[in-house]
Amino acid sequence: MDNLVLIRVAATLGTGLRGFVLREIREESYQRFRLVFEGDVHPAAVVISLDPVLPWLARPCARWDGPRRAPGAFAARAQKSLAGLKVRDVRKAGHDRAVVLDFADGQALIAELATHGANLIHVDSGGKVVISARHPRKSQERIAPGQPYRPRALPEGRLVPYGVSAATIDRFLRGTVEDGADLLDTLRRRTFGIGTEAAGLVLEEARLTGRSAGEVLATRLAQLEAGELDPVVAGPADPLAEAARGTLEVSRLRLLPWKPAECAADDVWTLGSDAAATAGIYHEAVEKGRRVASRIEALRGILAGEIRRLFDADCRITGDLEDLGDPETYRRFGEALLAGLGRARRVGDRAWVPDPYDPGGGEIAVPAPADRALHAAADEHFQRSRKARRGLETARARREAIRLRLARLERLQADSEGARGEEEAERIEAALREEAVPVGLGPRTHAGRAAARAERPRLEGVRLLTSSDGLAILIGKTGKDNDRLTFRLATPEDFWFHAAGAAGAHVVVRNGARQPRPPRATIEEAATAAAWFSDARGMTQADVQWTRRKYVRRLRGAPAGTVTVKRFETIRVKPVPPPGIDREPA
Repeated sequence: MDNLVLIRVAATLGTGLRGFVLREIREESYQRFRLVFEGDVHPAAVVISLDPVLPWLARPCARWDGPRRAPGAFAARAQKSLAGLKVRDVRKAGHDRAVVLDFADGQALIAELATHGANLIHVDSGGKVVISARHPRKSQERIAPGQPYRPRALPEGRLVPYGVSAATIDRFLRGTVEDGADLLDTLRRRTFGIGTEAAGLVLEEARLTGRSAGEVLATRLAQLEAGELDPVVAGPADPLAEAARGTLEVSRLRLLPWKPAECAADDVWTLGSDAAATAGIYHEAVEKGRRVASRIEALRGILAGEIRRLFDADCRITGDLEDLGDPETYRRFGEALLAGLGRARRVGDRAWVPDPYDPGGGEIAVPAPADRALHAAADEHFQRSRKARRGLETARARREAIRLRLARLERLQADSEGARGEEEAERIEAALREEAVPVGLGPRTHAGRAAARAERPRLEGVRLLTSSDGLAILIGKTGKDNDRLTFRLATPEDFWFHAAGAAGAHVVVRNGARQPRPPRATIEEAATAAAWFSDARGMTQADVQWTRRKYVRRLRGAPAGTVTVKRFETIRVKPVPPPGIDREPA
Protein backbone atom coordinates (compact mmCIF):
# COMPACT_ATOMS: atom_id res chain seq x y z
CA MET A 1 0.00 0.00 0.00
CA ASP A 2 1.22 3.49 -0.77
CA ASN A 3 3.05 4.78 2.29
CA LEU A 4 1.86 8.38 1.92
CA VAL A 5 -1.77 7.29 1.51
CA LEU A 6 -1.34 5.19 4.64
CA ILE A 7 -0.42 8.33 6.63
CA ARG A 8 -3.87 9.79 6.01
CA VAL A 9 -5.69 6.43 6.30
CA ALA A 10 -4.23 5.82 9.77
CA ALA A 11 -5.01 9.40 10.87
CA THR A 12 -8.66 9.23 9.78
CA LEU A 13 -9.15 5.78 11.31
CA GLY A 14 -7.62 7.04 14.56
CA THR A 15 -10.13 9.88 14.67
CA GLY A 16 -13.07 7.75 13.58
CA LEU A 17 -12.52 4.59 15.67
CA ARG A 18 -11.23 6.04 18.92
CA GLY A 19 -13.55 4.78 21.68
CA PHE A 20 -15.20 2.13 19.46
CA VAL A 21 -15.42 -1.46 20.74
CA LEU A 22 -14.03 -4.35 18.69
CA ARG A 23 -16.79 -6.92 18.26
CA GLU A 24 -15.48 -9.42 15.73
CA ILE A 25 -12.48 -10.41 13.64
CA ARG A 26 -13.73 -12.14 10.49
CA GLU A 27 -11.46 -14.13 8.25
CA GLU A 28 -13.09 -13.48 4.89
CA SER A 29 -10.39 -15.30 2.96
CA TYR A 30 -6.93 -16.68 3.59
CA GLN A 31 -5.44 -13.22 3.17
CA ARG A 32 -8.32 -10.89 4.05
CA PHE A 33 -9.57 -9.93 7.52
CA ARG A 34 -12.50 -7.70 8.47
CA LEU A 35 -12.50 -5.99 11.87
CA VAL A 36 -16.02 -5.05 12.98
CA PHE A 37 -16.39 -2.28 15.56
CA GLU A 38 -19.36 -0.96 17.47
CA GLY A 39 -19.80 2.71 18.41
CA ASP A 40 -22.39 4.73 20.26
CA VAL A 41 -24.25 5.64 17.07
CA HIS A 42 -23.25 3.25 14.31
CA PRO A 43 -20.99 0.27 13.62
CA ALA A 44 -17.79 0.53 11.60
CA ALA A 45 -15.47 -1.87 9.80
CA VAL A 46 -11.88 -2.01 8.65
CA VAL A 47 -10.50 -4.47 6.11
CA ILE A 48 -6.88 -5.62 6.27
CA SER A 49 -5.66 -7.49 3.22
CA LEU A 50 -2.40 -9.43 3.37
CA ASP A 51 -2.25 -9.91 -0.38
CA PRO A 52 1.48 -10.38 -1.04
CA VAL A 53 1.46 -8.17 -4.13
CA LEU A 54 -0.87 -5.40 -2.98
CA PRO A 55 -1.53 -5.45 0.79
CA TRP A 56 -3.84 -2.76 2.13
CA LEU A 57 -5.85 -1.41 5.05
CA ALA A 58 -8.94 0.74 4.58
CA ARG A 59 -12.64 1.13 5.18
CA PRO A 60 -14.57 -1.33 3.00
CA CYS A 61 -16.89 0.27 0.46
CA ALA A 62 -18.93 -2.87 -0.23
CA ARG A 63 -20.12 -6.02 1.49
CA TRP A 64 -17.86 -9.04 1.13
CA ASP A 65 -19.37 -11.15 -1.66
CA GLY A 66 -17.48 -14.29 -0.72
CA PRO A 67 -18.38 -17.12 1.65
CA ARG A 68 -18.13 -16.79 5.42
CA ARG A 69 -15.14 -18.81 6.60
CA ALA A 70 -14.56 -20.41 9.96
CA PRO A 71 -11.88 -18.32 11.70
CA GLY A 72 -8.36 -19.71 11.48
CA ALA A 73 -5.92 -19.94 14.37
CA PHE A 74 -4.94 -16.26 14.23
CA ALA A 75 -8.44 -14.82 13.93
CA ALA A 76 -9.84 -17.12 16.61
CA ARG A 77 -7.12 -16.38 19.15
CA ALA A 78 -7.05 -12.63 18.51
CA GLN A 79 -10.85 -12.49 18.70
CA LYS A 80 -10.82 -14.27 22.04
CA SER A 81 -8.32 -11.78 23.50
CA LEU A 82 -9.48 -8.53 21.91
CA ALA A 83 -13.26 -8.76 21.46
CA GLY A 84 -15.03 -6.29 23.72
CA LEU A 85 -12.04 -3.96 24.12
CA LYS A 86 -12.17 -0.26 23.27
CA VAL A 87 -9.88 1.22 20.65
CA ARG A 88 -7.51 3.72 22.21
CA ASP A 89 -5.88 4.86 18.99
CA VAL A 90 -5.01 3.94 15.42
CA ARG A 91 -1.60 5.21 14.39
CA LYS A 92 1.04 4.74 11.76
CA ALA A 93 4.08 3.01 13.24
CA GLY A 94 7.13 5.10 12.37
CA HIS A 95 8.00 5.66 8.74
CA ASP A 96 7.38 2.10 7.52
CA ARG A 97 4.13 0.82 6.01
CA ALA A 98 2.71 -0.40 9.31
CA VAL A 99 -0.41 0.61 11.25
CA VAL A 100 -1.02 -0.10 14.94
CA LEU A 101 -4.47 -0.51 16.48
CA ASP A 102 -3.97 0.18 20.20
CA PHE A 103 -6.57 -1.11 22.65
CA ALA A 104 -7.49 0.22 26.07
CA ASP A 105 -5.75 -2.55 28.02
CA GLY A 106 -2.43 -2.11 26.19
CA GLN A 107 -2.81 -4.93 23.67
CA ALA A 108 -2.42 -4.12 19.97
CA LEU A 109 -2.90 -5.37 16.45
CA ILE A 110 -0.09 -4.42 14.10
CA ALA A 111 -0.71 -4.52 10.34
CA GLU A 112 2.55 -4.64 8.38
CA LEU A 113 1.72 -3.80 4.78
CA ALA A 114 5.01 -4.06 2.90
CA THR A 115 4.84 -5.76 -0.49
CA HIS A 116 5.76 -9.47 -0.22
CA GLY A 117 6.01 -9.05 3.55
CA ALA A 118 2.47 -8.31 4.75
CA ASN A 119 1.50 -9.62 8.16
CA LEU A 120 -0.97 -9.08 10.98
CA ILE A 121 0.45 -9.46 14.48
CA HIS A 122 -1.27 -9.60 17.85
CA VAL A 123 0.86 -8.08 20.64
CA ASP A 124 0.05 -8.29 24.36
CA SER A 125 0.09 -5.41 26.86
CA GLY A 126 3.77 -6.07 27.53
CA GLY A 127 4.73 -5.65 23.88
CA LYS A 128 5.31 -9.39 23.31
CA VAL A 129 4.06 -11.26 20.28
CA VAL A 130 1.05 -13.48 20.97
CA ILE A 131 0.42 -14.79 17.45
CA SER A 132 0.90 -13.68 13.85
CA ALA A 133 -1.17 -14.42 10.77
CA ARG A 134 1.95 -15.26 8.72
CA HIS A 135 5.18 -16.98 9.74
CA PRO A 136 7.88 -15.99 7.24
CA ARG A 137 11.32 -17.43 7.89
CA LYS A 138 13.10 -14.12 7.51
CA SER A 139 10.94 -12.59 10.26
CA GLN A 140 10.97 -15.47 12.74
CA GLU A 141 13.22 -13.73 15.25
CA ARG A 142 11.40 -10.41 15.44
CA ILE A 143 7.85 -11.83 15.58
CA ALA A 144 8.48 -15.00 17.59
CA PRO A 145 5.58 -15.75 20.01
CA GLY A 146 6.49 -14.83 23.56
CA GLN A 147 9.28 -12.49 22.45
CA PRO A 148 9.13 -8.67 22.28
CA TYR A 149 7.84 -7.43 18.95
CA ARG A 150 10.43 -5.62 16.87
CA PRO A 151 9.42 -3.53 13.85
CA ARG A 152 11.06 -4.10 10.48
CA ALA A 153 14.46 -2.48 10.08
CA LEU A 154 14.57 0.34 7.57
CA PRO A 155 16.72 -0.42 4.51
CA GLU A 156 20.21 1.06 4.40
CA GLY A 157 21.33 3.59 1.84
CA ARG A 158 18.00 5.36 1.55
CA LEU A 159 16.96 8.83 2.59
CA VAL A 160 14.09 9.01 5.08
CA PRO A 161 12.47 12.31 4.02
CA TYR A 162 9.99 12.74 6.89
CA GLY A 163 10.85 15.74 9.06
CA VAL A 164 13.88 16.53 6.90
CA SER A 165 14.49 19.95 5.34
CA ALA A 166 14.01 20.60 1.65
CA ALA A 167 17.73 21.40 1.33
CA THR A 168 18.69 17.99 2.72
CA ILE A 169 16.38 16.24 0.27
CA ASP A 170 17.76 18.25 -2.65
CA ARG A 171 21.39 17.51 -1.69
CA PHE A 172 20.61 13.79 -1.59
CA LEU A 173 18.85 13.95 -4.96
CA ARG A 174 21.68 15.92 -6.58
CA GLY A 175 24.22 13.41 -5.31
CA THR A 176 22.44 10.44 -6.78
CA VAL A 177 21.70 12.18 -10.08
CA GLU A 178 25.39 13.09 -10.42
CA ASP A 179 26.13 9.39 -10.09
CA GLY A 180 24.03 8.75 -13.18
CA ALA A 181 20.72 7.79 -11.57
CA ASP A 182 17.41 8.99 -13.00
CA LEU A 183 15.64 11.53 -10.76
CA LEU A 184 12.27 9.73 -10.87
CA ASP A 185 13.96 6.42 -10.13
CA THR A 186 15.85 7.99 -7.21
CA LEU A 187 12.68 9.42 -5.70
CA ARG A 188 10.77 6.17 -5.84
CA ARG A 189 13.55 3.71 -5.09
CA ARG A 190 16.10 5.52 -2.89
CA THR A 191 13.84 7.91 -0.98
CA PHE A 192 12.12 5.76 1.64
CA GLY A 193 8.31 5.58 1.52
CA ILE A 194 7.90 7.62 -1.68
CA GLY A 195 6.17 5.45 -4.23
CA THR A 196 5.91 5.75 -7.98
CA GLU A 197 2.71 7.83 -7.90
CA ALA A 198 4.02 10.31 -5.34
CA ALA A 199 7.36 10.63 -7.12
CA GLY A 200 5.58 11.45 -10.37
CA LEU A 201 3.37 14.05 -8.65
CA VAL A 202 6.39 15.72 -7.01
CA LEU A 203 8.37 16.02 -10.24
CA GLU A 204 5.36 17.25 -12.21
CA GLU A 205 4.62 19.94 -9.62
CA ALA A 206 8.28 20.94 -9.54
CA ARG A 207 8.22 21.37 -13.33
CA LEU A 208 5.05 23.47 -13.26
CA THR A 209 6.05 25.73 -10.35
CA GLY A 210 9.79 26.04 -10.86
CA ARG A 211 10.45 24.86 -7.30
CA SER A 212 12.94 22.13 -6.51
CA ALA A 213 11.81 18.53 -5.98
CA GLY A 214 13.00 18.74 -2.37
CA GLU A 215 10.88 21.84 -1.70
CA VAL A 216 7.75 20.24 -3.20
CA LEU A 217 8.24 16.96 -1.34
CA ALA A 218 8.95 18.60 2.02
CA THR A 219 5.87 20.80 1.67
CA ARG A 220 3.59 17.92 0.69
CA LEU A 221 4.82 15.70 3.53
CA ALA A 222 4.17 18.46 6.03
CA GLN A 223 0.65 18.94 4.61
CA LEU A 224 -0.03 15.21 4.85
CA GLU A 225 1.06 15.15 8.48
CA ALA A 226 -1.15 18.18 9.20
CA GLY A 227 -4.17 16.57 7.54
CA GLU A 228 -4.39 19.18 4.79
CA LEU A 229 -4.23 16.66 1.94
CA ASP A 230 -6.32 13.59 1.18
CA PRO A 231 -5.84 10.77 -1.33
CA VAL A 232 -7.92 10.58 -4.52
CA VAL A 233 -8.72 7.82 -6.98
CA ALA A 234 -8.06 8.60 -10.64
CA GLY A 235 -10.03 6.50 -13.09
CA PRO A 236 -13.67 5.77 -13.98
CA ALA A 237 -16.47 7.39 -12.05
CA ASP A 238 -17.57 4.06 -10.51
CA PRO A 239 -14.58 1.71 -10.31
CA LEU A 240 -16.54 -1.07 -8.56
CA ALA A 241 -19.23 -1.14 -11.25
CA GLU A 242 -16.54 -1.21 -13.94
CA ALA A 243 -14.83 -4.10 -12.15
CA ALA A 244 -18.09 -6.07 -11.98
CA ARG A 245 -18.63 -5.55 -15.71
CA GLY A 246 -15.08 -6.65 -16.44
CA THR A 247 -14.26 -3.35 -18.12
CA LEU A 248 -11.97 -1.95 -15.44
CA GLU A 249 -8.44 -1.37 -16.69
CA VAL A 250 -6.49 -1.78 -13.47
CA SER A 251 -3.41 -0.18 -15.01
CA ARG A 252 -5.40 3.05 -15.54
CA LEU A 253 -6.89 3.10 -12.03
CA ARG A 254 -4.60 5.06 -9.72
CA LEU A 255 -4.62 5.85 -6.02
CA LEU A 256 -2.80 9.17 -5.55
CA PRO A 257 -1.75 10.58 -2.15
CA TRP A 258 -3.07 14.00 -3.23
CA LYS A 259 -4.72 15.60 -6.22
CA PRO A 260 -2.26 16.67 -8.93
CA ALA A 261 -1.35 20.33 -9.28
CA GLU A 262 -2.57 20.31 -12.89
CA CYS A 263 -5.61 18.29 -14.02
CA ALA A 264 -7.04 17.73 -17.48
CA ALA A 265 -10.66 18.71 -18.13
CA ASP A 266 -11.71 15.09 -18.65
CA ASP A 267 -9.97 13.70 -15.55
CA VAL A 268 -12.35 11.87 -13.18
CA TRP A 269 -11.57 11.95 -9.46
CA THR A 270 -13.28 9.73 -6.90
CA LEU A 271 -13.24 10.46 -3.18
CA GLY A 272 -14.81 8.56 -0.32
CA SER A 273 -16.17 10.01 2.90
CA ASP A 274 -12.60 10.17 4.21
CA ALA A 275 -9.10 9.00 3.28
CA ALA A 276 -9.73 5.45 4.56
CA ALA A 277 -12.91 5.17 2.46
CA THR A 278 -11.13 6.51 -0.64
CA ALA A 279 -8.40 3.89 -0.24
CA GLY A 280 -11.14 1.28 0.19
CA ILE A 281 -12.76 2.24 -3.12
CA TYR A 282 -9.48 1.77 -4.97
CA HIS A 283 -8.43 -1.51 -3.38
CA GLU A 284 -11.88 -3.11 -3.42
CA ALA A 285 -12.20 -2.27 -7.13
CA VAL A 286 -8.77 -3.72 -7.91
CA GLU A 287 -9.53 -6.92 -5.97
CA LYS A 288 -12.95 -7.29 -7.58
CA GLY A 289 -11.51 -6.76 -11.05
CA ARG A 290 -8.93 -9.45 -10.41
CA ARG A 291 -11.54 -11.86 -9.01
CA VAL A 292 -13.78 -11.39 -12.05
CA ALA A 293 -10.87 -11.89 -14.46
CA SER A 294 -9.71 -14.94 -12.51
CA ARG A 295 -13.20 -16.41 -12.62
CA ILE A 296 -13.44 -16.00 -16.41
CA GLU A 297 -9.97 -17.50 -16.85
CA ALA A 298 -10.83 -20.48 -14.64
CA LEU A 299 -14.05 -21.14 -16.56
CA ARG A 300 -12.16 -21.06 -19.85
CA GLY A 301 -9.67 -23.54 -18.39
CA ILE A 302 -12.48 -25.87 -17.29
CA LEU A 303 -14.08 -25.60 -20.73
CA ALA A 304 -10.78 -26.35 -22.49
CA GLY A 305 -10.21 -29.34 -20.20
CA GLU A 306 -13.65 -30.77 -20.96
CA ILE A 307 -13.02 -30.35 -24.69
CA ARG A 308 -9.70 -32.21 -24.38
CA ARG A 309 -11.41 -34.99 -22.41
CA LEU A 310 -14.10 -35.40 -25.06
CA PHE A 311 -11.53 -35.39 -27.87
CA ASP A 312 -9.56 -38.13 -26.08
CA ALA A 313 -12.79 -40.12 -25.58
CA ASP A 314 -13.57 -39.80 -29.29
CA CYS A 315 -10.12 -41.14 -30.15
CA ARG A 316 -10.53 -44.08 -27.77
CA ILE A 317 -13.93 -45.02 -29.19
CA THR A 318 -12.57 -44.83 -32.73
CA GLY A 319 -9.83 -47.26 -31.69
CA ASP A 320 -12.40 -49.54 -30.04
CA LEU A 321 -14.43 -49.58 -33.25
CA GLU A 322 -11.38 -50.77 -35.17
CA ASP A 323 -10.71 -53.51 -32.59
CA LEU A 324 -14.28 -54.82 -32.69
CA GLY A 325 -13.87 -56.05 -36.25
CA ASP A 326 -16.52 -56.60 -38.96
CA PRO A 327 -19.61 -58.50 -37.75
CA GLU A 328 -20.39 -59.60 -41.34
CA THR A 329 -16.99 -61.26 -41.64
CA TYR A 330 -17.57 -63.28 -38.41
CA ARG A 331 -21.06 -64.25 -39.58
CA ARG A 332 -19.67 -65.39 -42.94
CA PHE A 333 -17.03 -67.51 -41.16
CA GLY A 334 -19.68 -69.19 -39.02
CA GLU A 335 -21.99 -69.93 -41.95
CA ALA A 336 -19.13 -71.28 -44.05
CA LEU A 337 -18.04 -73.67 -41.26
CA LEU A 338 -21.59 -75.00 -40.70
CA ALA A 339 -22.23 -75.41 -44.43
CA GLY A 340 -18.92 -77.17 -45.06
CA LEU A 341 -18.52 -79.42 -42.02
CA GLY A 342 -18.29 -82.53 -44.18
CA ARG A 343 -15.75 -81.08 -46.64
CA ALA A 344 -13.51 -79.14 -44.24
CA ARG A 345 -9.73 -79.48 -44.42
CA ARG A 346 -7.77 -78.49 -41.32
CA VAL A 347 -4.42 -76.76 -41.72
CA GLY A 348 -3.09 -75.76 -38.30
CA ASP A 349 -5.53 -73.34 -36.67
CA ARG A 350 -7.50 -72.82 -39.85
CA ALA A 351 -10.15 -74.81 -41.65
CA TRP A 352 -10.52 -74.63 -45.41
CA VAL A 353 -14.18 -74.94 -46.42
CA PRO A 354 -16.23 -74.04 -49.54
CA ASP A 355 -17.24 -70.37 -49.61
CA PRO A 356 -21.07 -70.32 -49.76
CA TYR A 357 -20.97 -66.81 -51.21
CA ASP A 358 -18.55 -67.68 -54.05
CA PRO A 359 -20.47 -68.62 -57.24
CA GLY A 360 -17.33 -70.33 -58.51
CA GLY A 361 -17.20 -72.74 -55.56
CA GLY A 362 -13.88 -71.50 -54.24
CA GLU A 363 -12.64 -72.22 -50.73
CA ILE A 364 -12.23 -69.87 -47.77
CA ALA A 365 -9.81 -70.15 -44.80
CA VAL A 366 -11.74 -69.84 -41.53
CA PRO A 367 -9.98 -69.43 -38.12
CA ALA A 368 -10.68 -72.63 -36.16
CA PRO A 369 -8.31 -73.67 -33.33
CA ALA A 370 -7.03 -77.22 -33.73
CA ASP A 371 -8.31 -78.23 -30.29
CA ARG A 372 -11.84 -76.98 -31.00
CA ALA A 373 -14.61 -78.83 -32.82
CA LEU A 374 -15.70 -77.10 -36.03
CA HIS A 375 -19.30 -76.61 -34.90
CA ALA A 376 -17.97 -75.01 -31.64
CA ALA A 377 -15.71 -72.73 -33.68
CA ALA A 378 -18.73 -71.77 -35.81
CA ASP A 379 -20.72 -70.89 -32.65
CA GLU A 380 -17.82 -68.67 -31.50
CA HIS A 381 -17.84 -66.81 -34.81
CA PHE A 382 -21.61 -66.19 -34.54
CA GLN A 383 -21.14 -64.92 -30.97
CA ARG A 384 -18.37 -62.60 -32.13
CA SER A 385 -20.61 -61.34 -34.91
CA ARG A 386 -23.43 -60.55 -32.48
CA LYS A 387 -21.03 -58.94 -30.00
CA ALA A 388 -19.33 -56.84 -32.71
CA ARG A 389 -22.71 -55.70 -34.05
CA ARG A 390 -23.94 -54.65 -30.59
CA GLY A 391 -20.59 -53.03 -29.78
CA LEU A 392 -20.52 -51.14 -33.05
CA GLU A 393 -24.04 -49.82 -32.55
CA THR A 394 -23.31 -48.72 -28.98
CA ALA A 395 -19.89 -47.26 -29.78
CA ARG A 396 -21.13 -45.41 -32.85
CA ALA A 397 -24.06 -43.93 -30.92
CA ARG A 398 -21.75 -42.90 -28.10
CA ARG A 399 -19.22 -41.43 -30.51
CA GLU A 400 -21.96 -39.47 -32.24
CA ALA A 401 -23.19 -38.10 -28.89
CA ILE A 402 -19.64 -37.16 -27.92
CA ARG A 403 -19.02 -35.41 -31.22
CA LEU A 404 -22.26 -33.44 -30.95
CA ARG A 405 -21.38 -32.40 -27.40
CA LEU A 406 -17.83 -31.58 -28.48
CA ALA A 407 -19.17 -29.33 -31.23
CA ARG A 408 -21.42 -27.51 -28.75
CA LEU A 409 -18.57 -26.97 -26.31
CA GLU A 410 -16.28 -25.73 -29.07
CA ARG A 411 -18.95 -23.18 -30.06
CA LEU A 412 -19.19 -22.13 -26.40
CA GLN A 413 -15.40 -21.83 -26.28
CA ALA A 414 -15.45 -19.54 -29.33
CA ASP A 415 -18.25 -17.44 -27.82
CA SER A 416 -16.36 -17.08 -24.53
CA GLU A 417 -13.16 -15.73 -26.05
CA GLY A 418 -14.21 -12.12 -25.59
CA ALA A 419 -16.21 -12.69 -22.39
CA ARG A 420 -15.63 -10.48 -19.38
CA GLY A 421 -17.61 -9.43 -16.34
CA GLU A 422 -19.76 -11.23 -13.79
CA GLU A 423 -22.77 -11.56 -16.10
CA GLU A 424 -20.67 -13.25 -18.78
CA ALA A 425 -19.13 -15.56 -16.18
CA GLU A 426 -22.58 -16.62 -14.99
CA ARG A 427 -23.67 -17.20 -18.59
CA ILE A 428 -20.69 -19.48 -19.23
CA GLU A 429 -21.30 -21.35 -15.98
CA ALA A 430 -24.96 -21.89 -16.88
CA ALA A 431 -24.00 -23.15 -20.36
CA LEU A 432 -21.48 -25.58 -18.85
CA ARG A 433 -24.09 -26.90 -16.41
CA GLU A 434 -26.46 -27.49 -19.34
CA GLU A 435 -23.70 -29.69 -20.77
CA ALA A 436 -23.50 -31.60 -17.44
CA VAL A 437 -20.15 -30.01 -16.52
CA PRO A 438 -20.36 -29.63 -12.70
CA VAL A 439 -19.41 -25.99 -12.10
CA GLY A 440 -21.16 -23.24 -10.16
CA LEU A 441 -23.14 -25.72 -8.06
CA GLY A 442 -23.14 -23.71 -4.84
CA PRO A 443 -26.45 -22.99 -3.13
CA ARG A 444 -28.82 -20.96 -5.29
CA THR A 445 -29.34 -18.52 -2.43
CA HIS A 446 -28.14 -14.90 -2.48
CA ALA A 447 -25.20 -15.86 -0.27
CA GLY A 448 -24.41 -18.84 -2.51
CA ARG A 449 -24.42 -16.73 -5.67
CA ALA A 450 -22.21 -14.14 -3.98
CA ALA A 451 -19.77 -16.86 -2.92
CA ALA A 452 -19.67 -18.20 -6.47
CA ARG A 453 -18.71 -14.75 -7.75
CA ALA A 454 -15.93 -14.43 -5.18
CA GLU A 455 -14.39 -17.89 -5.46
CA ARG A 456 -12.37 -19.24 -8.36
CA PRO A 457 -14.63 -21.76 -10.17
CA ARG A 458 -13.82 -25.43 -9.76
CA LEU A 459 -15.02 -28.71 -11.15
CA GLU A 460 -17.02 -30.35 -8.39
CA GLY A 461 -16.68 -34.07 -7.73
CA VAL A 462 -20.24 -34.79 -8.78
CA ARG A 463 -22.22 -36.03 -11.74
CA LEU A 464 -24.83 -33.59 -12.99
CA LEU A 465 -28.12 -34.80 -14.47
CA THR A 466 -31.50 -33.27 -15.22
CA SER A 467 -34.68 -35.12 -14.28
CA SER A 468 -37.62 -35.53 -16.67
CA ASP A 469 -39.29 -32.76 -14.64
CA GLY A 470 -36.39 -30.39 -15.34
CA LEU A 471 -34.86 -30.49 -11.83
CA ALA A 472 -31.09 -30.71 -11.32
CA ILE A 473 -29.83 -33.98 -9.82
CA LEU A 474 -26.33 -33.98 -8.30
CA ILE A 475 -24.57 -37.29 -7.59
CA GLY A 476 -21.47 -37.46 -5.39
CA LYS A 477 -18.48 -39.59 -6.38
CA THR A 478 -16.20 -40.14 -3.36
CA GLY A 479 -16.73 -39.85 0.39
CA LYS A 480 -15.24 -36.35 0.43
CA ASP A 481 -17.34 -35.39 -2.58
CA ASN A 482 -20.45 -36.69 -0.82
CA ASP A 483 -19.64 -34.62 2.25
CA ARG A 484 -19.08 -31.47 0.21
CA LEU A 485 -22.22 -32.05 -1.85
CA THR A 486 -24.44 -32.55 1.19
CA PHE A 487 -23.05 -29.92 3.52
CA ARG A 488 -21.58 -27.26 1.20
CA LEU A 489 -23.41 -27.36 -2.13
CA ALA A 490 -26.91 -28.40 -1.04
CA THR A 491 -29.30 -26.04 0.73
CA PRO A 492 -31.35 -27.18 3.73
CA GLU A 493 -34.50 -27.34 1.55
CA ASP A 494 -32.95 -29.51 -1.18
CA PHE A 495 -33.96 -33.19 -1.32
CA TRP A 496 -31.41 -35.84 -0.35
CA PHE A 497 -31.30 -39.53 -1.42
CA HIS A 498 -29.15 -42.50 -0.37
CA ALA A 499 -29.36 -46.27 -0.75
CA ALA A 500 -30.55 -47.83 2.52
CA GLY A 501 -28.00 -49.99 4.31
CA ALA A 502 -25.38 -49.72 1.56
CA ALA A 503 -22.35 -47.53 0.98
CA GLY A 504 -22.79 -45.26 -1.98
CA ALA A 505 -23.31 -41.83 -3.47
CA HIS A 506 -25.21 -39.00 -1.88
CA VAL A 507 -27.78 -37.73 -4.38
CA VAL A 508 -29.27 -34.23 -4.13
CA VAL A 509 -32.24 -32.82 -6.02
CA ARG A 510 -32.32 -29.04 -6.21
CA ASN A 511 -35.38 -27.43 -4.66
CA GLY A 512 -35.10 -23.78 -5.58
CA ALA A 513 -38.90 -23.42 -5.59
CA ARG A 514 -39.05 -24.83 -2.01
CA GLN A 515 -41.63 -27.47 -2.98
CA PRO A 516 -42.93 -29.69 -0.16
CA ARG A 517 -41.84 -32.78 -2.12
CA PRO A 518 -40.37 -33.42 -5.57
CA PRO A 519 -42.48 -34.76 -8.46
CA ARG A 520 -42.97 -38.53 -8.50
CA ALA A 521 -40.89 -39.05 -11.63
CA THR A 522 -37.98 -37.09 -10.12
CA ILE A 523 -38.17 -39.14 -6.91
CA GLU A 524 -37.91 -42.36 -8.89
CA GLU A 525 -35.07 -41.09 -11.10
CA ALA A 526 -33.03 -39.76 -8.17
CA ALA A 527 -33.64 -42.93 -6.14
CA THR A 528 -32.60 -45.08 -9.10
CA ALA A 529 -29.38 -43.09 -9.43
CA ALA A 530 -28.70 -43.47 -5.68
CA ALA A 531 -29.21 -47.24 -5.94
CA TRP A 532 -27.07 -47.61 -9.06
CA PHE A 533 -24.16 -45.64 -7.61
CA SER A 534 -24.03 -47.76 -4.46
CA ASP A 535 -23.12 -51.24 -3.30
CA ALA A 536 -26.76 -52.21 -3.94
CA ARG A 537 -26.45 -51.92 -7.73
CA GLY A 538 -26.13 -55.71 -8.16
CA MET A 539 -29.48 -56.35 -6.44
CA THR A 540 -32.79 -56.89 -8.21
CA GLN A 541 -34.51 -54.30 -6.00
CA ALA A 542 -33.04 -51.74 -3.58
CA ASP A 543 -34.53 -49.51 -0.92
CA VAL A 544 -33.56 -45.84 -1.08
CA GLN A 545 -34.14 -43.32 1.72
CA TRP A 546 -34.97 -39.73 0.86
CA THR A 547 -35.57 -36.60 2.92
CA ARG A 548 -34.78 -32.90 3.04
CA ARG A 549 -31.12 -32.09 3.43
CA LYS A 550 -31.80 -30.28 6.71
CA TYR A 551 -32.56 -33.62 8.36
CA VAL A 552 -29.12 -35.04 7.48
CA ARG A 553 -26.30 -34.80 10.04
CA ARG A 554 -22.64 -35.71 9.99
CA LEU A 555 -21.49 -38.51 12.27
CA ARG A 556 -18.77 -37.09 14.49
CA GLY A 557 -15.49 -38.96 14.15
CA ALA A 558 -16.72 -41.07 11.21
CA PRO A 559 -15.17 -41.05 7.71
CA ALA A 560 -16.18 -38.27 5.33
CA GLY A 561 -19.62 -38.82 3.83
CA THR A 562 -20.90 -40.87 6.77
CA VAL A 563 -24.17 -39.37 8.01
CA THR A 564 -27.24 -40.03 10.11
CA VAL A 565 -30.76 -39.14 8.98
CA LYS A 566 -33.31 -37.77 11.45
CA ARG A 567 -36.41 -38.69 9.43
CA PHE A 568 -37.01 -40.00 5.94
CA GLU A 569 -39.24 -41.82 3.47
CA THR A 570 -38.30 -44.99 1.60
CA ILE A 571 -38.84 -45.97 -2.01
CA ARG A 572 -37.97 -49.31 -3.66
CA VAL A 573 -36.41 -49.15 -7.13
CA LYS A 574 -34.48 -51.29 -9.59
CA PRO A 575 -30.82 -50.20 -9.78
CA VAL A 576 -30.21 -49.22 -13.40
CA PRO A 577 -27.89 -46.55 -14.82
CA PRO A 578 -29.52 -43.15 -15.34
CA PRO A 579 -29.87 -41.95 -18.94
CA GLY A 580 -26.63 -40.44 -20.20
CA ILE A 581 -24.46 -42.35 -17.71
CA ASP A 582 -22.08 -45.12 -18.80
CA ARG A 583 -23.10 -48.63 -17.79
CA GLU A 584 -20.23 -49.00 -15.34
CA PRO A 585 -20.17 -46.47 -12.48
CA ALA A 586 -17.07 -44.27 -12.49
